[in-house]
Amino acid sequence: MKKVQTHVKYGLITGIVLIVLNLVWYITGLTFTTWAGYILLIPYLIGIILNANAYSKANNADVTFGQAFGSSFKASLIISVMAAVWTAIFITLFPEFIDKMLTMTSDRMAQKGMDEDQIEQGVAMTKKFMNMPWMATMAFIWDLFLGVIFSLIAGGVAKKNPQPQHIQ
Repeated sequence: MKKVQTHVKYGLITGIVLIVLNLVWYITGLTFTTWAGYILLIPYLIGIILNANAYSKANNADVTFGQAFGSSFKASLIISVMAAVWTAIFITLFPEFIDKMLTMTSDRMAQKGMDEDQIEQGVAMTKKFMNMPWMATMAFIWDLFLGVIFSLIAGGVAKKNPQPQHIQ
């Protein structure tokens, strides 16, 4: 029997929530704080778990771990694509973001006691990766990596009571 799918709804909702939070973080200046990045993991994990639970509920808990994981992974794939697209849009809308990141990198290196040559080399290396295609690709890969981990958790948390299949 075909299962009721929930991944599109929860993937889109979670992706939108993460984009809005990312924009709020940038406007308020929180983007450049370490803890703010960790906070964004919470709605991502919650969205994936909610998807797995909704998938299980929509299918009367007649799901396996693999099915709950699969639905959650599909939701995280949607979120990852949205993150990559948002990163490209964000860098286009806020090109100064890259300069701010490079300044922050330089400041952190100086705080660690690096000399000017080391800082200059470090910033030059960082600058090579501070472009839209690279950053969008890395956003996709990072979000998908997190999605796999969160989908494993969600697959384990979702209520499962698969009915035995009768072979005829």
